[in-house]
Amino acid sequence: MNDTSSVLARAKVYGIIASAFAYPEDEVLEAIRGSVGELKEALTAIGANAESVEKGMAFAIAGTGAHTEVVQSDYNQLFVGKQQCSLDESEYDKAIFYRYQRMADIAGFYRAFGFENSTDSYQRPDYVGTELEFMHLLLLKHAYAVEQGWDEESQICEEAAGKFVHEHLEWWVPSMCEKLRGASSCAFYRSLSNFLESFIKSEASRYLQPA
Repeated sequence: MNDTSSVLARAKVYGIIASAFAYPEDEVLEAIRGSVGELKEALTAIGANAESVEKGMAFAIAGTGAHTEVVQSDYNQLFVGKQQCSLDESEYDKAIFYRYQRMADIAGFYRAFGFENSTDSYQRPDYVGTELEFMHLLLLKHAYAVEQGWDEESQICEEAAGKFVHEHLEWWVPSMCEKLRGASSCAFYRSLSNFLESFIKSEASRYLQPA
């Protein structure tokens, strides 16, 4: 297994999880159902630990059996209007000043790698789906640099990925996942929160040494 395959597999996992936080239209859930095989292959390719594989497969099973109306109802109760669970990073920082600083730092990452929110997106830059989608893009760039033999560009992408995981995913995603599990009775979102928390912890362990 070469480095490119592993990086692409991790990008695939980030992309699948990111899509699971979109509004659960029929086509969104259908895409998730269709990605079950890819998810299993990706987790195997990255050498995910038993816990991540187990929780990833539980999420895949929940996604396969999810009914659109049920998931939409839970989504609306959880994330729309008076939110039971915020999906925005800065909302988990009790210091108001640092919230703006975090948003600015996230925007800086996005600009540096040419990542832009869709013009019709109503989500903030620190929305969990957007942050996960950024990691998906960053790992694709990393894999391409490896394939091209661009050592400097590859290192830049790897260092940025490690920094983003530690500064903008590791610290708040577990709290968000815990809150989501406490607020939801929906198997889809409970399994998603279990899988995401396990995956982010494993990703953080990949970057234990400072870049």
